[in-house]
Amino acid sequence: MRGQALPDGVIAAVVAGSPFQLDSVEVAWLVRELEGSFTTTQTRGSSVSRDHRPWLRDRRSEIDFYYWDRLRRYYLEGGVIPPQVVATLDNVTDELLDFSGNPKESGVGSRRGMVIGHVQSGKTTNYSALICKAADAGYRTILLLAGITNTLRSQTQERLDETFIGKKSVFHSLAQEPLPVLTYAIKKRFPAYGTSRDSDFTRNPGGGVVFSLAAHNEPIIFVTKKNKAPLTKLKNWLIEQGHGAVITSPLLLIDDEADNASINTAKDPGATTAINSVIREILNLFERSTYIGYTATPFANIFIDPDTNDAMLKDDLFPRHFIKALDPPSNYVGAARVFATDGDLRPTMVKVVSDYAAVLPLKHKSDDPVAALPESLLTAMRVFTLTRAIRVLRGQGNKHCSMMINVSRFNAVQEKVYGLVYTYLDTLKNSAAVSAGLGARALDDPIIAAIKADFDREFSGAGVTFEQALSVLREATASIVPITVNMKGGVLDYRGNRVHGLHVIAIGGLALSRGLTLEDLTVSYILRNTAASDTLMQMARWFGYRPEFEDICRIYLPQIALGHYSQIHEAIEELRVEVRRMQDSGMTPEHFGLKVRESPTAIKITAANKMRTATQMTVAQDYSERHLEGYILTNDSCVNARNLEKVQSFIAALGTPSDQSSTTQVVVWRRVPGLRVLSLLKEFTFPPAHGDLGPIMGGTSLFMDYFSDRVSDEMAEWDVAFPHPQGGKLSEIEIVPGRQYPLRQRLTGDAVDGGWRVTGGRNRVADPNDAQIALSADQLAGGQAEKARENGLRGDKAFCAQRTCPLLLIHVFTTKADATDKKLTDPVASLSFCLPSTSKASIARTYQVNAVYRKQLEAEADSEAEDDEAILEAE
Repeated sequence: MRGQALPDGVIAAVVAGSPFQLDSVEVAWLVRELEGSFTTTQTRGSSVSRDHRPWLRDRRSEIDFYYWDRLRRYYLEGGVIPPQVVATLDNVTDELLDFSGNPKESGVGSRRGMVIGHVQSGKTTNYSALICKAADAGYRTILLLAGITNTLRSQTQERLDETFIGKKSVFHSLAQEPLPVLTYAIKKRFPAYGTSRDSDFTRNPGGGVVFSLAAHNEPIIFVTKKNKAPLTKLKNWLIEQGHGAVITSPLLLIDDEADNASINTAKDPGATTAINSVIREILNLFERSTYIGYTATPFANIFIDPDTNDAMLKDDLFPRHFIKALDPPSNYVGAARVFATDGDLRPTMVKVVSDYAAVLPLKHKSDDPVAALPESLLTAMRVFTLTRAIRVLRGQGNKHCSMMINVSRFNAVQEKVYGLVYTYLDTLKNSAAVSAGLGARALDDPIIAAIKADFDREFSGAGVTFEQALSVLREATASIVPITVNMKGGVLDYRGNRVHGLHVIAIGGLALSRGLTLEDLTVSYILRNTAASDTLMQMARWFGYRPEFEDICRIYLPQIALGHYSQIHEAIEELRVEVRRMQDSGMTPEHFGLKVRESPTAIKITAANKMRTATQMTVAQDYSERHLEGYILTNDSCVNARNLEKVQSFIAALGTPSDQSSTTQVVVWRRVPGLRVLSLLKEFTFPPAHGDLGPIMGGTSLFMDYFSDRVSDEMAEWDVAFPHPQGGKLSEIEIVPGRQYPLRQRLTGDAVDGGWRVTGGRNRVADPNDAQIALSADQLAGGQAEKARENGLRGDKAFCAQRTCPLLLIHVFTTKADATDKKLTDPVASLSFCLPSTSKASIARTYQVNAVYRKQLEAEADSEAEDDEAILEAE
């Protein structure tokens, strides 16, 4: 079984049949420990490439893999990573090194690539292994760009110390402090380093580089912040090393969080351009250079920013040579498990909150008062103390344990929240110290009573009793400390607290939103209001590895954020599937870049780098194989009434349905002219808040233009369907002339700027199986087979791909009568479109964007840009 995972249930059965006397907590702990070592698997992912000349296999026998062998033994023999995962890491980084080009090959050359990982999934582990192998193979200079803050840069430097350098990187230290990886090699070798734990690149003789690039037999590594000042200093130093000529030794440049290297981080678009310019100038100083961008969110302006596709493909940082999509290990807790409809952790982990508006509204100013915390945040804090207690009972009391509170981008508001958190935490500690040991009388304390209610609701199946948790509650809470982590300070010193663990409630904004690792994060409370895909997904610091405690992790967030996360997860997974499909079809990175550019999600990222000052934008959207839903409606009773009338007139003109039976839940019309459907779409009013269906210029929408380009051929004929419930009260309003049907219900929703968002689930207006309507038995079977295929399409896309003509779904439903801020009157009508594959390339159009549409896009970028700008100014 070496190198393979054991079947499910085997370890639990063996432990249950063991001769040892173990209680339930010990059994659960032992099973989790063994499963972590023997059932964790990882697949190799997918890749696309061009102009690739394999070289590693031919050179392998002559390469001394000193740094990689040392790291591999550290991972395996030190029990740091399961052996199956190390095997995959070895294979994947071999592939990346091969893609990167032969550093010993003479002549001028450059390679540009990208690695798509997952948030908190082990990208650092991947590029650490790649750096080791690259150094072994002959890359002499290695530059790692690590975030935009000093904290992130220092954290990354420490990781490279542990995996590559082998000692603490401290300039002019009297004694070198070796690290554990060094014990896994017979001889001791160290790479040179041009940055340290304490310092980014500097020319200061008292704390920086004082040697020349050619003065070492070993490679040299720089871990540098993505900031113009240190990068410019490094560039100037490298120019001196080349003595006016190109540097003949090869360079490997790894750009961590690459989507944040080119995104506009200030209101002045030139600020980010300057950083990118320095990166390109550094690459051009070397005769042979390889640039690899690592990101979990590939919606970056290296794909989207240029006005034309041609300009995008010619950009010097575009990954024209290779793109690798990594698959996470099976024990990774990511978006698929948390936010997908069928995610196994979603029912227990995700908690939707709605009580924050009065005290911590999503939109607020830095000087707004914060007099109290939402009750849901107090609940989250109590739940955090319970997770600490459960981990103490599981023998993890000396492990790190973190809670994240991310409710504002303003330092001043964070400080106010900190004070209130400190006060309530003190109350919890007092109750744990005074009342927890009183036996049955403990419940006389209202705090203890509330904690018991939390336990019964959340952790009754955690393998411990409330009495057991109560017995260790004082120990669990005593060591918890709150701290603010932002531009003004606050350090999460996990390494300095390795022995007994750091138990912390971290309160912050952007510093908690990208790159920073919160060790053993168990409870997260987030109220940030952004819909930009990369920013929102990067806020999900709860993704990662939760050995032995993933069952007790909890996430508290608003419904609107949950909807965004579900959508973004789908969009990114679609792109991962595209990499697999393009790999199977032998396509190149250019195809992937164009696919990203034409993704419906891409327009939200365009906002971050173009929409603040621009009045024009160029878009070519691709809606093929997609179920496009009208889940945002104009929040106006008059508009809603007109939309309903348009739908009724449209259906009346269709005549007798092709399929109308009292035993089915859908009425279908076949072979409806596409011009009729297009006419309905033009008459139907969606708000600008709906980026695909809302008006963008002159009354047209992005989808309307896509449809118009195909109405004479691919979309010349449509199926039209009106789905309804099987039973229930018949509607008094006739949707189909002469027939009355019960109507669906959409009982949840929320007001957004300029509209009403229907949240029947994942921001959907349709039912889960609506995309299967009007398909033949063979097409339905084809959709199921596509979903089951390893590299196949998922969800509605699998069925949309089977269609030979598009489907219009007409949704008519009732909503909750007393819904807050709802101005729609029942019944409500909306539309959705199930679209087949297309053989026509999307046409790029330049839109003179109206102020309302631009405002929608600007809102998603402004707050994060101000955060970024403040960080750059502070550092």
